[in-house]
Amino acid sequence: MTDKRPARRGRAVRKNHRESQVTPRLSTIRYGLKPTEFVSADELEHIHQASLWILKEVGIDFRDDVALRQWKDAGADVRGERVHLDGDLVESLIANVPERFKMTGRGDNTRFEIGVDTVSFCPMQGAPNIRDLDGTRRFSTIDDLSRLNRIIQMSPGFHMATGFACEPTDIAVPWRHLHINRSNLVDTDLATFGLTTGQERAEDSIEMARIVYGDEFLRENAVLMGQISGNSPLVWDSTMLEGLRVYAEANQVVLCSPFVLGAANTPADVVATVAQLNAEAIAGIAYAQLVKPGTKTIYGQYSVSVSMKNGAPMSGMPEVSQMNALVGQLARRYNIPWRTTASQASSKSFDAQSGYESATSYMAALTSNANFLLHAGGWDEAGMVHCINKLVADGEQNLLMAKYAAGVNFDRLDEAMKAIRRIGPGGHYLSDAFTLKHFQDAFFSPEILDYEAFELWQAKGSKDMPMRTREKAEQLLNEYQQPALDVGRIEALDEFVVRRESEISPSLA
Repeated sequence: MTDKRPARRGRAVRKNHRESQVTPRLSTIRYGLKPTEFVSADELEHIHQASLWILKEVGIDFRDDVALRQWKDAGADVRGERVHLDGDLVESLIANVPERFKMTGRGDNTRFEIGVDTVSFCPMQGAPNIRDLDGTRRFSTIDDLSRLNRIIQMSPGFHMATGFACEPTDIAVPWRHLHINRSNLVDTDLATFGLTTGQERAEDSIEMARIVYGDEFLRENAVLMGQISGNSPLVWDSTMLEGLRVYAEANQVVLCSPFVLGAANTPADVVATVAQLNAEAIAGIAYAQLVKPGTKTIYGQYSVSVSMKNGAPMSGMPEVSQMNALVGQLARRYNIPWRTTASQASSKSFDAQSGYESATSYMAALTSNANFLLHAGGWDEAGMVHCINKLVADGEQNLLMAKYAAGVNFDRLDEAMKAIRRIGPGGHYLSDAFTLKHFQDAFFSPEILDYEAFELWQAKGSKDMPMRTREKAEQLLNEYQQPALDVGRIEALDEFVVRRESEISPSLA
Protein backbone atom coordinates (compact mmCIF):
# COMPACT_ATOMS: atom_id res chain seq x y z
CA MET A 1 0.00 0.00 0.00
CA THR A 2 1.28 3.47 -0.87
CA ASP A 3 1.65 5.79 2.12
CA LYS A 4 -0.20 9.03 1.19
CA ARG A 5 0.68 11.00 4.35
CA PRO A 6 2.46 14.36 3.89
CA ALA A 7 6.22 14.08 4.01
CA ARG A 8 8.00 16.27 6.56
CA ARG A 9 10.93 16.69 4.21
CA GLY A 10 8.81 18.66 1.70
CA ARG A 11 7.48 20.99 4.38
CA ALA A 12 10.99 21.62 5.77
CA VAL A 13 12.35 22.34 2.30
CA ARG A 14 9.60 24.86 1.65
CA LYS A 15 10.11 26.58 5.04
CA ASN A 16 13.88 26.87 4.60
CA HIS A 17 13.46 28.18 1.08
CA ARG A 18 10.97 30.87 2.17
CA GLU A 19 13.27 32.07 4.93
CA SER A 20 16.23 32.37 2.56
CA GLN A 21 14.37 34.22 -0.21
CA VAL A 22 14.63 37.95 -0.82
CA THR A 23 11.63 39.25 -2.73
CA PRO A 24 12.78 41.20 -5.81
CA ARG A 25 11.35 44.66 -6.47
CA LEU A 26 8.39 44.75 -8.79
CA SER A 27 9.34 45.38 -12.39
CA THR A 28 7.05 45.92 -15.36
CA ILE A 29 3.74 44.09 -14.87
CA ARG A 30 1.58 43.43 -17.91
CA TYR A 31 -2.08 42.83 -17.42
CA GLY A 32 -3.39 39.34 -18.00
CA LEU A 33 -6.63 40.41 -16.35
CA LYS A 34 -9.25 41.55 -18.84
CA PRO A 35 -10.69 45.01 -18.07
CA THR A 36 -14.26 45.69 -17.05
CA GLU A 37 -16.31 47.06 -19.93
CA PHE A 38 -18.85 48.89 -17.81
CA VAL A 39 -20.85 50.53 -20.59
CA SER A 40 -21.43 49.83 -24.27
CA ALA A 41 -19.41 51.46 -27.04
CA ASP A 42 -22.35 53.73 -27.85
CA GLU A 43 -22.72 54.78 -24.21
CA LEU A 44 -18.98 55.46 -23.96
CA GLU A 45 -19.16 57.60 -27.07
CA HIS A 46 -22.03 59.51 -25.46
CA ILE A 47 -19.77 60.38 -22.50
CA HIS A 48 -16.93 61.37 -24.83
CA GLN A 49 -19.20 63.65 -26.85
CA ALA A 50 -20.59 65.17 -23.65
CA SER A 51 -17.01 66.03 -22.62
CA LEU A 52 -16.32 67.65 -25.98
CA TRP A 53 -19.56 69.61 -25.67
CA ILE A 54 -18.42 70.93 -22.27
CA LEU A 55 -15.07 72.03 -23.70
CA LYS A 56 -16.62 73.76 -26.70
CA GLU A 57 -19.83 75.24 -25.33
CA VAL A 58 -19.03 75.85 -21.65
CA GLY A 59 -15.28 76.18 -22.01
CA ILE A 60 -12.52 75.68 -19.48
CA ASP A 61 -10.43 78.30 -17.68
CA PHE A 62 -6.67 78.38 -18.21
CA ARG A 63 -5.64 81.01 -15.68
CA ASP A 64 -2.20 81.53 -17.13
CA ASP A 65 -1.10 84.11 -19.69
CA VAL A 66 1.41 81.83 -21.40
CA ALA A 67 -1.16 79.05 -21.84
CA LEU A 68 -3.76 81.49 -23.16
CA ARG A 69 -1.34 82.75 -25.82
CA GLN A 70 -0.44 79.19 -26.79
CA TRP A 71 -4.09 78.18 -27.11
CA LYS A 72 -4.85 81.26 -29.18
CA ASP A 73 -1.92 80.53 -31.49
CA ALA A 74 -3.23 76.97 -31.86
CA GLY A 75 -6.58 78.28 -33.10
CA ALA A 76 -8.66 77.86 -29.95
CA ASP A 77 -11.49 80.29 -29.14
CA VAL A 78 -10.04 82.28 -26.22
CA ARG A 79 -12.30 84.72 -24.37
CA GLY A 80 -10.46 86.23 -21.45
CA GLU A 81 -9.33 83.26 -19.31
CA ARG A 82 -11.99 81.00 -20.79
CA VAL A 83 -10.82 78.68 -23.57
CA HIS A 84 -13.39 77.04 -25.83
CA LEU A 85 -11.85 73.97 -27.44
CA ASP A 86 -12.97 72.31 -30.62
CA GLY A 87 -13.13 68.52 -30.42
CA ASP A 88 -10.93 68.01 -33.46
CA LEU A 89 -8.18 70.15 -31.93
CA VAL A 90 -8.33 68.27 -28.63
CA GLU A 91 -8.27 64.85 -30.27
CA SER A 92 -5.44 65.77 -32.62
CA LEU A 93 -3.32 66.88 -29.66
CA ILE A 94 -3.98 63.93 -27.35
CA ALA A 95 -3.12 61.59 -30.23
CA ASN A 96 0.51 62.60 -29.58
CA VAL A 97 0.60 61.03 -26.09
CA PRO A 98 2.95 58.01 -26.03
CA GLU A 99 1.04 54.83 -25.23
CA ARG A 100 4.01 53.60 -23.19
CA PHE A 101 7.25 54.92 -21.74
CA LYS A 102 9.87 53.90 -19.20
CA MET A 103 10.79 55.41 -15.86
CA THR A 104 13.93 54.61 -13.96
CA GLY A 105 15.76 55.30 -10.76
CA ARG A 106 19.51 55.15 -10.24
CA GLY A 107 19.51 51.77 -8.52
CA ASP A 108 19.67 48.29 -10.00
CA ASN A 109 16.27 46.92 -11.06
CA THR A 110 14.51 50.27 -10.75
CA ARG A 111 13.49 50.60 -14.41
CA PHE A 112 9.84 49.88 -15.25
CA GLU A 113 7.35 50.68 -17.96
CA ILE A 114 4.11 52.62 -17.73
CA GLY A 115 1.85 51.75 -20.62
CA VAL A 116 -1.72 51.12 -21.65
CA ASP A 117 -1.32 47.43 -20.77
CA THR A 118 0.78 47.66 -17.58
CA VAL A 119 0.21 48.37 -13.89
CA SER A 120 2.55 50.02 -11.37
CA PHE A 121 2.31 50.96 -7.70
CA CYS A 122 3.33 54.13 -5.87
CA PRO A 123 2.68 55.08 -2.20
CA MET A 124 0.53 57.98 -1.02
CA GLN A 125 1.61 61.59 -1.02
CA GLY A 126 0.71 64.94 0.49
CA ALA A 127 -0.44 64.07 4.02
CA PRO A 128 0.11 66.85 6.59
CA ASN A 129 -0.09 64.29 9.41
CA ILE A 130 1.61 61.03 10.27
CA ARG A 131 0.19 58.10 12.20
CA ASP A 132 3.27 56.76 13.94
CA LEU A 133 4.13 53.15 14.68
CA ASP A 134 2.37 53.32 18.04
CA GLY A 135 -0.78 54.78 16.47
CA THR A 136 -0.12 58.38 17.52
CA ARG A 137 -1.46 60.99 15.08
CA ARG A 138 0.58 64.20 14.79
CA PHE A 139 1.92 66.73 12.31
CA SER A 140 4.56 65.18 10.04
CA THR A 141 8.18 66.33 9.92
CA ILE A 142 11.21 66.00 7.65
CA ASP A 143 12.40 63.10 9.81
CA ASP A 144 9.10 61.35 9.13
CA LEU A 145 9.55 61.87 5.41
CA SER A 146 12.99 60.30 5.63
CA ARG A 147 11.58 57.32 7.56
CA LEU A 148 8.81 56.83 4.99
CA ASN A 149 11.29 57.00 2.13
CA ARG A 150 13.50 54.42 3.84
CA ILE A 151 10.58 52.03 4.28
CA ILE A 152 9.59 52.55 0.63
CA GLN A 153 13.18 51.89 -0.43
CA MET A 154 13.16 48.61 1.52
CA SER A 155 9.73 47.48 0.28
CA PRO A 156 9.70 45.55 -3.02
CA GLY A 157 5.99 46.26 -3.59
CA PHE A 158 6.57 49.82 -4.80
CA HIS A 159 7.78 50.69 -8.27
CA MET A 160 8.74 54.23 -7.35
CA ALA A 161 8.93 56.67 -4.47
CA THR A 162 6.14 59.12 -3.95
CA GLY A 163 8.03 62.38 -3.56
CA PHE A 164 6.14 64.20 -0.84
CA ALA A 165 5.04 61.11 1.10
CA CYS A 166 4.15 63.56 3.85
CA GLU A 167 4.42 67.29 4.34
CA PRO A 168 7.43 68.19 6.55
CA THR A 169 5.59 70.84 8.53
CA ASP A 170 8.70 71.74 10.51
CA ILE A 171 10.24 73.38 7.43
CA ALA A 172 9.03 76.71 6.03
CA VAL A 173 6.82 76.19 2.99
CA PRO A 174 9.04 78.19 0.58
CA TRP A 175 12.00 75.93 1.46
CA ARG A 176 10.08 72.71 1.93
CA HIS A 177 10.41 71.43 -1.64
CA LEU A 178 14.22 71.54 -1.39
CA HIS A 179 14.30 69.22 1.60
CA ILE A 180 11.63 66.95 0.15
CA ASN A 181 13.66 66.53 -3.04
CA ARG A 182 16.85 65.88 -1.11
CA SER A 183 15.26 63.06 0.88
CA ASN A 184 13.76 61.54 -2.26
CA LEU A 185 17.07 61.58 -4.10
CA VAL A 186 19.33 60.44 -1.25
CA ASP A 187 17.20 58.15 0.94
CA THR A 188 15.94 56.20 -2.11
CA ASP A 189 17.39 55.25 -5.47
CA LEU A 190 13.96 54.99 -7.11
CA ALA A 191 12.19 57.12 -9.67
CA THR A 192 10.11 59.62 -7.75
CA PHE A 193 7.73 62.56 -7.88
CA GLY A 194 9.18 66.03 -7.98
CA LEU A 195 7.44 69.21 -6.92
CA THR A 196 5.33 71.14 -9.41
CA THR A 197 3.71 74.02 -7.51
CA GLY A 198 5.08 76.90 -9.54
CA GLN A 199 7.91 77.37 -11.98
CA GLU A 200 10.70 77.88 -9.43
CA ARG A 201 9.87 74.77 -7.41
CA ALA A 202 9.56 72.71 -10.56
CA GLU A 203 12.90 74.03 -11.86
CA ASP A 204 14.55 73.33 -8.50
CA SER A 205 13.24 69.75 -8.62
CA ILE A 206 14.62 69.21 -12.10
CA GLU A 207 17.97 70.77 -11.20
CA MET A 208 18.36 68.63 -8.09
CA ALA A 209 17.64 65.51 -10.14
CA ARG A 210 20.19 66.73 -12.68
CA ILE A 211 22.83 67.01 -9.93
CA VAL A 212 22.23 63.39 -8.93
CA TYR A 213 21.68 61.79 -12.34
CA GLY A 214 23.72 64.00 -14.64
CA ASP A 215 22.50 66.24 -17.44
CA GLU A 216 22.77 63.72 -20.28
CA PHE A 217 21.03 60.93 -18.32
CA LEU A 218 18.17 63.25 -17.39
CA ARG A 219 17.70 64.34 -21.01
CA GLU A 220 17.37 60.72 -22.11
CA ASN A 221 15.49 59.18 -19.19
CA ALA A 222 12.36 59.90 -17.16
CA VAL A 223 13.30 59.85 -13.48
CA LEU A 224 10.70 62.33 -12.17
CA MET A 225 6.94 62.55 -12.40
CA GLY A 226 5.08 65.81 -11.90
CA GLN A 227 1.59 65.84 -10.40
CA ILE A 228 -0.41 68.54 -12.23
CA SER A 229 -3.67 68.90 -10.32
CA GLY A 230 -6.74 70.58 -11.79
CA ASN A 231 -9.18 72.73 -9.86
CA SER A 232 -12.59 71.26 -10.49
CA PRO A 233 -14.85 72.44 -11.86
CA LEU A 234 -13.12 73.30 -15.13
CA VAL A 235 -10.04 75.27 -14.08
CA TRP A 236 -6.32 74.84 -14.75
CA ASP A 237 -4.33 77.50 -12.90
CA SER A 238 -0.94 79.09 -13.49
CA THR A 239 0.75 77.42 -10.50
CA MET A 240 0.20 73.98 -11.98
CA LEU A 241 0.64 74.96 -15.64
CA GLU A 242 4.04 76.49 -14.90
CA GLY A 243 5.12 73.17 -13.38
CA LEU A 244 3.69 71.27 -16.35
CA ARG A 245 5.77 73.27 -18.81
CA VAL A 246 8.98 72.75 -16.83
CA TYR A 247 8.51 68.97 -16.67
CA ALA A 248 7.46 68.66 -20.31
CA GLU A 249 10.48 70.63 -21.53
CA ALA A 250 12.79 68.51 -19.34
CA ASN A 251 11.46 65.26 -20.88
CA GLN A 252 9.97 64.14 -17.57
CA VAL A 253 6.52 62.67 -16.91
CA VAL A 254 3.39 64.79 -16.53
CA LEU A 255 0.38 63.47 -14.61
CA CYS A 256 -2.68 65.63 -15.38
CA SER A 257 -5.17 64.95 -12.62
CA PRO A 258 -8.57 66.55 -11.96
CA PHE A 259 -9.66 66.45 -8.32
CA VAL A 260 -13.23 65.20 -8.10
CA LEU A 261 -15.49 65.41 -5.06
CA GLY A 262 -18.69 63.96 -6.48
CA ALA A 263 -21.70 66.23 -5.81
CA ALA A 264 -19.42 68.99 -4.47
CA ASN A 265 -17.38 70.10 -7.47
CA THR A 266 -19.17 67.90 -10.02
CA PRO A 267 -22.85 67.11 -10.56
CA ALA A 268 -24.51 64.59 -8.23
CA ASP A 269 -24.49 61.93 -10.94
CA VAL A 270 -21.88 59.34 -11.88
CA VAL A 271 -22.07 59.71 -15.66
CA ALA A 272 -22.18 63.52 -15.59
CA THR A 273 -19.29 63.58 -13.12
CA VAL A 274 -17.19 61.44 -15.46
CA ALA A 275 -18.13 63.63 -18.44
CA GLN A 276 -16.85 66.73 -16.58
CA LEU A 277 -13.79 64.93 -15.18
CA ASN A 278 -12.94 63.68 -18.66
CA ALA A 279 -13.30 67.16 -20.15
CA GLU A 280 -10.88 68.53 -17.56
CA ALA A 281 -8.40 65.67 -18.03
CA ILE A 282 -8.24 65.70 -21.82
CA ALA A 283 -7.96 69.50 -21.85
CA GLY A 284 -4.92 69.26 -19.55
CA ILE A 285 -3.43 66.40 -21.55
CA ALA A 286 -3.99 68.30 -24.80
CA TYR A 287 -2.21 71.31 -23.32
CA ALA A 288 0.79 69.17 -22.34
CA GLN A 289 1.05 68.06 -25.96
CA LEU A 290 0.65 71.66 -27.12
CA VAL A 291 3.65 72.58 -24.98
CA LYS A 292 5.73 69.72 -26.34
CA PRO A 293 4.33 67.03 -28.65
CA GLY A 294 5.16 63.56 -27.37
CA THR A 295 5.34 64.59 -23.72
CA LYS A 296 5.08 61.51 -21.50
CA THR A 297 1.62 62.07 -20.06
CA ILE A 298 -0.71 60.13 -17.79
CA TYR A 299 -4.48 60.62 -17.67
CA GLY A 300 -4.98 61.23 -13.97
CA GLN A 301 -7.98 61.53 -11.72
CA TYR A 302 -8.71 61.51 -8.02
CA SER A 303 -12.36 60.70 -7.38
CA VAL A 304 -14.42 60.29 -4.23
CA SER A 305 -18.07 60.76 -3.51
CA VAL A 306 -19.18 63.21 -0.85
CA SER A 307 -21.40 62.36 2.10
CA MET A 308 -24.78 64.05 1.87
CA LYS A 309 -24.84 64.02 5.68
CA ASN A 310 -21.74 66.09 6.44
CA GLY A 311 -19.91 66.85 3.18
CA ALA A 312 -16.98 64.57 4.00
CA PRO A 313 -15.24 62.63 1.20
CA MET A 314 -16.04 58.90 1.21
CA SER A 315 -13.60 56.26 -0.03
CA GLY A 316 -14.45 52.77 -1.19
CA MET A 317 -17.94 53.70 -2.37
CA PRO A 318 -19.64 51.90 -5.29
CA GLU A 319 -19.96 55.14 -7.24
CA VAL A 320 -16.20 55.65 -7.10
CA SER A 321 -15.67 52.14 -8.46
CA GLN A 322 -18.11 52.93 -11.27
CA MET A 323 -16.18 56.12 -12.08
CA ASN A 324 -12.96 54.11 -12.26
CA ALA A 325 -14.51 51.67 -14.71
CA LEU A 326 -15.75 54.49 -16.94
CA VAL A 327 -12.47 56.41 -16.84
CA GLY A 328 -10.63 53.20 -17.70
CA GLN A 329 -12.79 52.72 -20.78
CA LEU A 330 -12.27 56.32 -21.86
CA ALA A 331 -8.50 56.13 -21.42
CA ARG A 332 -8.40 52.97 -23.50
CA ARG A 333 -10.46 54.74 -26.17
CA TYR A 334 -7.77 57.45 -26.29
CA ASN A 335 -4.94 54.89 -25.95
CA ILE A 336 -3.44 56.81 -23.02
CA PRO A 337 -2.03 55.36 -19.74
CA TRP A 338 -4.23 56.34 -16.81
CA ARG A 339 -3.98 56.70 -13.06
CA THR A 340 -6.29 56.10 -10.15
CA THR A 341 -6.08 55.93 -6.36
CA ALA A 342 -5.38 52.42 -5.15
CA SER A 343 -5.60 52.17 -1.38
CA GLN A 344 -7.64 55.14 -0.30
CA ALA A 345 -9.58 55.05 2.95
CA SER A 346 -11.45 57.52 5.13
CA SER A 347 -10.92 55.61 8.37
CA LYS A 348 -9.47 57.42 11.38
CA SER A 349 -7.46 54.37 12.44
CA PHE A 350 -5.77 51.35 10.89
CA ASP A 351 -8.85 49.18 11.34
CA ALA A 352 -11.40 47.07 9.47
CA GLN A 353 -12.93 50.11 7.76
CA SER A 354 -9.51 51.10 6.44
CA GLY A 355 -9.01 47.59 5.09
CA TYR A 356 -12.47 47.32 3.53
CA GLU A 357 -12.22 50.68 1.79
CA SER A 358 -8.74 49.99 0.48
CA ALA A 359 -9.60 46.50 -0.74
CA THR A 360 -12.53 47.91 -2.71
CA SER A 361 -10.32 50.62 -4.21
CA TYR A 362 -7.61 48.13 -5.18
CA MET A 363 -10.01 45.76 -6.90
CA ALA A 364 -11.88 48.53 -8.71
CA ALA A 365 -8.54 49.84 -10.01
CA LEU A 366 -7.29 46.46 -11.21
CA THR A 367 -10.52 45.25 -12.78
CA SER A 368 -10.63 48.58 -14.63
CA ASN A 369 -7.00 47.98 -15.74
CA ALA A 370 -5.58 51.18 -14.25
CA ASN A 371 -1.98 51.69 -15.33
CA PHE A 372 -0.59 53.81 -12.49
CA LEU A 373 -1.88 53.20 -8.96
CA LEU A 374 -1.03 56.23 -6.87
CA HIS A 375 -1.63 56.28 -3.09
CA ALA A 376 -1.02 52.50 -3.06
CA GLY A 377 0.40 52.65 0.44
CA GLY A 378 -0.35 54.43 3.70
CA TRP A 379 -3.49 56.42 2.82
CA ASP A 380 -6.00 56.98 5.62
CA GLU A 381 -8.38 59.70 6.82
CA ALA A 382 -9.15 60.82 3.25
CA GLY A 383 -5.48 61.59 2.67
CA MET A 384 -4.95 63.69 5.78
CA VAL A 385 -2.82 60.97 7.39
CA HIS A 386 0.05 58.80 6.21
CA CYS A 387 -0.18 55.68 8.37
CA ILE A 388 3.22 54.01 8.65
CA ASN A 389 1.78 50.63 9.61
CA LYS A 390 -0.61 50.74 6.69
CA LEU A 391 2.23 51.68 4.34
CA VAL A 392 3.93 48.42 5.27
CA ALA A 393 0.73 46.40 4.91
CA ASP A 394 -0.07 47.96 1.54
CA GLY A 395 3.45 47.27 0.32
CA GLU A 396 2.73 43.57 0.74
CA GLN A 397 -0.74 43.93 -0.73
CA ASN A 398 0.82 45.39 -3.87
CA LEU A 399 2.74 42.16 -4.37
CA LEU A 400 -0.50 40.20 -4.12
CA MET A 401 -2.31 42.60 -6.45
CA ALA A 402 0.51 42.43 -8.97
CA LYS A 403 0.23 38.68 -9.20
CA TYR A 404 -3.55 38.88 -9.55
CA ALA A 405 -3.31 41.52 -12.28
CA ALA A 406 -0.82 39.47 -14.30
CA GLY A 407 -3.43 36.76 -14.76
CA VAL A 408 -2.78 33.06 -15.26
CA ASN A 409 -0.73 31.16 -17.81
CA PHE A 410 -0.79 27.64 -19.12
CA ASP A 411 2.95 27.00 -19.28
CA ARG A 412 2.93 24.25 -16.63
CA LEU A 413 -0.40 22.65 -17.38
CA ASP A 414 1.00 19.62 -19.20
CA GLU A 415 3.55 19.01 -16.44
CA ALA A 416 0.82 19.37 -13.79
CA MET A 417 -1.38 16.88 -15.62
CA LYS A 418 1.37 14.31 -15.20
CA ALA A 419 1.32 15.01 -11.47
CA ILE A 420 -2.43 14.37 -11.41
CA ARG A 421 -1.81 11.02 -13.08
CA ARG A 422 0.90 10.16 -10.54
CA ILE A 423 -1.12 11.05 -7.46
CA GLY A 424 -4.51 9.78 -8.53
CA PRO A 425 -7.68 9.69 -6.38
CA GLY A 426 -7.28 10.10 -2.61
CA GLY A 427 -3.63 11.16 -2.69
CA HIS A 428 -1.87 14.42 -1.86
CA TYR A 429 0.58 16.66 -3.68
CA LEU A 430 2.66 18.12 -0.83
CA SER A 431 5.72 15.93 -1.43
CA ASP A 432 5.23 15.40 -5.14
CA ALA A 433 8.09 16.41 -7.43
CA PHE A 434 5.91 19.00 -9.20
CA THR A 435 5.07 20.71 -5.90
CA LEU A 436 8.69 20.71 -4.70
CA LYS A 437 9.78 22.18 -8.02
CA HIS A 438 7.22 24.97 -8.21
CA PHE A 439 5.95 25.72 -4.68
CA GLN A 440 8.04 28.88 -4.28
CA ASP A 441 6.26 30.73 -7.07
CA ALA A 442 3.01 28.79 -7.54
CA PHE A 443 1.15 30.53 -4.72
CA PHE A 444 2.01 33.81 -3.04
CA SER A 445 3.02 33.42 0.60
CA PRO A 446 2.41 36.66 2.56
CA GLU A 447 4.72 37.52 5.42
CA ILE A 448 2.54 40.01 7.31
CA LEU A 449 -0.89 38.44 6.93
CA ASP A 450 -1.33 35.69 9.52
CA TYR A 451 -2.47 32.14 8.68
CA GLU A 452 -1.28 30.27 11.78
CA ALA A 453 -3.57 28.07 13.85
CA PHE A 454 -5.19 29.98 16.71
CA GLU A 455 -3.14 28.23 19.39
CA LEU A 456 0.16 28.96 17.63
CA TRP A 457 -0.88 32.59 16.98
CA GLN A 458 -1.75 32.91 20.67
CA ALA A 459 1.52 31.34 21.76
CA LYS A 460 3.43 33.86 19.65
CA GLY A 461 1.82 36.79 21.44
CA SER A 462 -1.63 37.17 19.85
CA LYS A 463 -0.27 39.82 17.52
CA ASP A 464 -2.89 41.69 15.50
CA MET A 465 -2.25 43.41 12.18
CA PRO A 466 -1.01 46.75 13.60
CA MET A 467 1.42 44.90 15.86
CA ARG A 468 2.78 42.80 13.00
CA THR A 469 3.17 45.76 10.67
CA ARG A 470 4.90 47.75 13.40
CA GLU A 471 7.43 44.95 13.86
CA LYS A 472 7.95 44.77 10.11
CA ALA A 473 8.43 48.54 9.84
CA GLU A 474 10.98 48.48 12.65
CA GLN A 475 12.79 45.63 10.92
CA LEU A 476 12.92 47.52 7.60
CA LEU A 477 14.23 50.65 9.28
CA ASN A 478 16.88 48.68 11.19
CA GLU A 479 18.02 46.91 8.02
CA TYR A 480 17.98 50.04 5.86
CA GLN A 481 21.20 51.10 4.20
CA GLN A 482 21.40 54.35 2.26
CA PRO A 483 21.68 53.61 -1.46
CA ALA A 484 25.15 54.28 -2.81
CA LEU A 485 25.60 57.78 -4.18
CA ASP A 486 28.83 59.59 -4.97
CA VAL A 487 29.81 61.85 -2.07
CA GLY A 488 30.50 64.68 -4.47
CA ARG A 489 26.93 64.57 -5.75
CA ILE A 490 25.54 64.64 -2.21
CA GLU A 491 27.74 67.62 -1.41
CA ALA A 492 26.60 69.39 -4.58
CA LEU A 493 22.98 68.64 -3.65
CA ASP A 494 23.47 70.10 -0.17
CA GLU A 495 25.22 73.17 -1.58
CA PHE A 496 22.27 73.71 -3.91
CA VAL A 497 19.81 73.52 -1.00
CA VAL A 498 21.83 76.03 1.04
CA ARG A 499 22.15 78.41 -1.92
CA ARG A 500 18.47 78.27 -2.80
CA GLU A 501 17.48 78.81 0.83
CA SER A 502 19.56 81.98 0.83
CA GLU A 503 17.78 83.12 -2.33
CA ILE A 504 14.22 82.27 -1.25
CA SER A 505 12.63 84.15 1.62
CA PRO A 506 11.26 81.78 4.27
CA SER A 507 8.40 84.20 4.90
CA LEU A 508 4.93 83.35 3.61
CA ALA A 509 4.12 87.06 3.33
